[in-house]
Amino acid sequence: MVPSKSLALVAIIVLTLNSLLYLNTDPYLQQVQYTTTAEHNNESIDQRASTGGYEPQIEEGGYEPQNEESPGEETNEQFTLRILNRRDKERRMVDANLQDIDERNQQIMRSSNGMNEPSYICNRPADLGTTQHSKCPGSNNPEKLLLLDGTEVYGRIGNNLMEFLHALQYSRDNDIQLGVKYGSWAMRLLPRMWLSITGDQSEWEAQFERAFCIKIIRTKVELKNYDVVRLETKDLLLYKSNQSFEEYASFQQQALRTLYQNYNTGDGTTLAGYGTRDMCAGIHALFGKDSASAIYSVIHLRKLEKVGYTILAAVSRHTGCDPRAAIEMRPDYIRTILKPLRMLDYPIVVIGDGQNIEAVQRLLDDPEIGPQIVFVPEEAVWNGGDMTLGVMSNVFIGNPASSFSGFIAKSRLALGKGHNYLFRARDNDGKWQTVCGDSCVFDKAVNHF
Repeated sequence: MVPSKSLALVAIIVLTLNSLLYLNTDPYLQQVQYTTTAEHNNESIDQRASTGGYEPQIEEGGYEPQNEESPGEETNEQFTLRILNRRDKERRMVDANLQDIDERNQQIMRSSNGMNEPSYICNRPADLGTTQHSKCPGSNNPEKLLLLDGTEVYGRIGNNLMEFLHALQYSRDNDIQLGVKYGSWAMRLLPRMWLSITGDQSEWEAQFERAFCIKIIRTKVELKNYDVVRLETKDLLLYKSNQSFEEYASFQQQALRTLYQNYNTGDGTTLAGYGTRDMCAGIHALFGKDSASAIYSVIHLRKLEKVGYTILAAVSRHTGCDPRAAIEMRPDYIRTILKPLRMLDYPIVVIGDGQNIEAVQRLLDDPEIGPQIVFVPEEAVWNGGDMTLGVMSNVFIGNPASSFSGFIAKSRLALGKGHNYLFRARDNDGKWQTVCGDSCVFDKAVNHF
């Protein structure tokens, strides 16, 4: 049973309390310059898109669901899923970069004789893959080691996850072994959500090392034969790979699939011995026995403290997306995404940092959207559960300035999910459309993560 609208105020308080756990600023601010809203309002969508080399790609809103009738043998749910599938195929056909990434993934699959088998996350279908990049870094450069040590991180959890993924990428790009100091930030971060310790710790350490081609370092003595490279977490966050776009995106997707092959279900412990939480907690709390078949959308509201518009303006200059809409999440913006997909008939789950209460209230007050808004019950609210709700949703609406939204969107692509809506703007006729395809979440020219 989902929470009713009468619990909205409680849910807003829960979102607010949850946000207090992670407060920090974003290093990207040191690389961007503020562009005023007035400047953006005076530009057309085509002018903004041209600054980043992107053309508006997909027209949204041209399809009205009432113009297409469901065959008598189809249920409403089957009809909606058919529309979602058709629209996703259309989106993928016009995203050339996404096609290149898919081809790269298929090449890796064929070269390793891998096979995709049916797989599930929280009982919902997902493409988890069965192969890894076969050769671990460092075999040609055995004297060097990139070391992740210390406990200091830069930013919130979305940033931290990107920092780990970028460390994997740096290791591969430079063909050097990746080492992780026992008890360091990376080893504290991951087991909270993936790869919890469920048995003998030595077996867990071996699994951890195999999963990511890394070496766990326990003592300084183990480092004496290495030329050790250390990077601050801020530098890892801002790292830009020298690989081709499709090679970079393909490897990042494989790393994400490796994480989700080992998602936590509430069994096991962290490195410090604390019990872990279920990554499916949000999905199960909202949909219960219907978790496997529930049709729903997720809106990630992320205001990014006082700097959100500054970061989003920088993303806008590269992609042509609106410099305010993905933060404000106004009802007309949401409606133009969900109505053509028939998704206004299904729950709309709001997750976020609790700082954008005005946006929540606007959505609740909308007569068409408000009745569908639901919130995760307080006892099930946590970063891993919220993340999985977004990753496994039928439609995800996020903020391209947020690394948490970016991680969800990247994970969805890695797991074969479509319908990410992050980069949108109005055209000259005032219609909202996607101006940068799904693959843009992997484009380092677009954002820092």
